[in-house]
Formats: sequence, C-alpha cells, structure tokens
Amino acid sequence: MKSAVYTKAGQVGIEEIKRPSIQEADDVIIRVVRACVCGSDLWSYRNPDIKAGHKNSGHEAIGIVEETGEAITTVKPGDFVIVPFTHGCGECDACRAGFDGSCDNHIGNNLGGNFQAEYIRFHFANWALVKIPGQPSDYSEGMLKSLLTLADVMPTGYHAARVANVQKGDKVVVIGDGAVGQCAVIAAKMRGASQIILMSRHEDR
Repeated sequence: MKSAVYTKAGQVGIEEIKRPSIQEADDVIIRVVRACVCGSDLWSYRNPDIKAGHKNSGHEAIGIVEETGEAITTVKPGDFVIVPFTHGCGECDACRAGFDGSCDNHIGNNLGGNFQAEYIRFHFANWALVKIPGQPSDYSEGMLKSLLTLADVMPTGYHAARVANVQKGDKVVVIGDGAVGQCAVIAAKMRGASQIILMSRHEDR
C-alpha cells in the first residue's frame, strides 16, 4: 500500500509499505477515506535531523472498516467510521472513570502506524470507533472534511470550552489561533458565549 513518508526536512514523499493486518482480537483494519495533517506532524516535517523514509505520525482519519478481529462487536466490514486520535482500552480504571485519554494501557493510536496511508490498524476498536451513517458518497466534500475534524481537532477545542465551563452569556478568551483554538471558538459559540476574543500573533487570522 502507499504511505506518506518524510524524505528530508521540508519534504514528504510516497512509499510502498506492507499493508497492516489484524494482530489482536479487538483490532480493525480501516481503509482511509480522508486524513488530516496535524500541527504535530509538522514537528518532524521541519526537523533538520529527520531521516529519509521516516513514516509520518498522522493520527486523524475517517474511513471504511475492511476487516475486524474476532472480538469486535460494535462495527462490521463496510461501516463508515471516525477514527479518533486519543482513545483508550475501555476497561482500565481511567477509562471506566471517563478519562480514556489517560488510559492505563494505551495512549494515542500509533500501534497501527501512519494514518496518512491507504490502510491503518486500529486497536481497542470496540471502545473508540464512531460510526457515521451511510457511506462517503452520501456526503459533500465539505461535510467529509467536517466529519474528519471530529477525529481530533474539534473535540479538543470543544473539550477546552467544556472544561472551562463556558455558559450562555459568558465572555471568553481563547489563547492560540491554530486549528484547535479556532475550534474552541466554535465550541464557545455553541455553548452560548456572548463575546469571544481570539488572541493571535498572526494578523491574517
């Protein structure tokens, strides 16, 4: 399969790599429909010491379930799903307390490698995958991009507004104008903020 790889600082190429396979009973293999480039991906992209062939970390995707491990009960082949970045196992104390981002058994989702590839292996799939009604062909390109934000950046921005307990009529300041900050603005508006100030060093934003 094809996968994005770093060729040198500031340059990305395409390489043929081995397609991932089911390794655990709660694994799922997903065919990627759309993937994001996160700001954290750019850390390696800009790194002058990056080695040729280093796979991108890529961790935000939507796709179609192709194969499922024998323990999977929540999705089936053909399902259209959001593939979230941070997810837990669903069984440890942290997950059971609602803090799956601090899972005792798993942080992030890089067990399956790069999400900027044709296929990915996704572990603990019963707990974390989110089904999207229908198929990609049912959605406009703009809606597919919106669904893709739900893999990481929009929930991160919404979590910030929720943790800050933004209430109707509140005045809110969001520090940072990147994608997460802009999603925090959207989330604060959704929660009823009367005034939202976005602090930025970038005049165009």
